[in-house]
Amino acid sequence: MKNISKKRNYKLTARKARINTGSVWPSYMVVAVFFVTIGFGVAFHFFNGGKSINFLLTINDLEEFSIQQEKEALALELELKMSKISYEKIVKSLKETKEENTKLKENVLFYEKIVGKRRK
Repeated sequence: MKNISKKRNYKLTARKARINTGSVWPSYMVVAVFFVTIGFGVAFHFFNGGKSINFLLTINDLEEFSIQQEKEALALELELKMSKISYEKIVKSLKETKEENTKLKENVLFYEKIVGKRRK
């Protein structure tokens, strides 16, 4: 018993205090790693083992496909408008040509009546 009390006195009266940290921090690290692993496992199970990520990637692919289809539709719409404009120009030109042809036929008939038909 005398040894124990001398040891205790030495610790209390020493010039430098001895702090006994022990080996508690490695056990805290093991517990922290354990809970982090459990957290990752729960998250993996919650997200169906990565199927949610595949779902999000599928959504992203479909959005890109939709944007591409919109661009193609816009290009086709522009081409259709250009075709419509050129068709309207052709119809207008054809109408003018038919009117001119009708006037020329009327003039030919008028001159044939005046001059008479020519024989070939």
